[in-house]
Amino acid sequence: MRSVFAAAILSLIGLGFAGCSTNTGVPTMGAQNVAQPQGESPRRAAKATQYLYVYNEGSPGAYSGEYARYSLPDLSLLEMTEADGVASPEAFGKGQLPYFIDEADQGGFAVYLQPIKNKTVPAVEQFYGIPCQSSSLATGPSGDFYAVQYCSSNVLEYSPKKETGKAKKPIAQYTGGNLGTKSGTINPTYAAVDPKGNLYVGDNEGGVTYFAAGSKKGVVAFPTGSSGYVYQMIVDANGDVWSVHGPDPTQVYFPNKTSCVPDPSGTIVRNEQAERFSKGTLVQHLYTATSDSPVYAGDGLSIAIDSKGRIYIGNQDSSDDGVLLDYNPGASCPTDGLSFVLPTRAFPQVAVDASGRYYVTDYNDNTISAYEGGSKKLLKKITQKKGIIAITYTTIGP
Repeated sequence: MRSVFAAAILSLIGLGFAGCSTNTGVPTMGAQNVAQPQGESPRRAAKATQYLYVYNEGSPGAYSGEYARYSLPDLSLLEMTEADGVASPEAFGKGQLPYFIDEADQGGFAVYLQPIKNKTVPAVEQFYGIPCQSSSLATGPSGDFYAVQYCSSNVLEYSPKKETGKAKKPIAQYTGGNLGTKSGTINPTYAAVDPKGNLYVGDNEGGVTYFAAGSKKGVVAFPTGSSGYVYQMIVDANGDVWSVHGPDPTQVYFPNKTSCVPDPSGTIVRNEQAERFSKGTLVQHLYTATSDSPVYAGDGLSIAIDSKGRIYIGNQDSSDDGVLLDYNPGASCPTDGLSFVLPTRAFPQVAVDASGRYYVTDYNDNTISAYEGGSKKLLKKITQKKGIIAITYTTIGP
């Protein structure tokens, strides 16, 4: 079933192209404008409210892609925004509003705002001129947008200022490090920017390139060759950056099933699954369960860290079960007793809220499940309504 798996995971990072279905004919605002945009619900300064944002890639010829926003912890659907089936994951910019990259009516691709209000809402174009489809959008501390460009092996940076009537020009481009090596075959798949403005770029061979704030020189933070695609990168509460990747990960050997210290002469196999970086330096490896464990799966798709450092990874066997891995704070190997198997081809996306509850999606049966943090206790499970299908990304946002 490798072919089925490969097709599904390729769709998770959106390396295809599709027609644009995004409506831009509604009132807009510049991303730098702190005032409340028209048509959006006011933000409460006294208490931060969190929501679950889910991207559904849609089904060609049946349903367009959609961004859905759910209230927490009850998982009530608040609104949907139509998009392509290959639009990017969302990032939160100035004013903590959600943005994504999708195909533009003018040609090429554009950054869009998902308005915050109830029911079905059209996306609001901020600017166009991004050359090609982006598998990732990141935002920096100044509000700048960073668009991953798989087609040109770079990341383009744009100012957050809204621009209409002409294609917007990038203010910087980032390449080098791992990117573009091996005759140009190493290409970016995901990006993250830490609170200091340092840029991290994952690639299609499992590597990570680091660009210090203000620098366009790429430095290899983690070399390519440890697996296939970097599927997700996140920034934790301490400003560290985490990268998760698969398929075909590197096998790492350990002396016994309880040890989490690699030993080249060992006989117990785990896979390299994810890494943590601080100020451009690799500071921690994360490994899978042992290859004979019931919760073994080799392909990391998503990662979430709670405020206490507990780690959750959505993992997928190459052709069968999905797995949710649970790591105690500071641990590099998962706790098998807190990890669990998901249905066949779940391709799980995971996110965690400020209260420590975590949320796991199922690509195959169109469900979202909420769990008590650090446990397998199911709190709530919903099935998305018809027309919202094929979950490929989820995150928690304001």
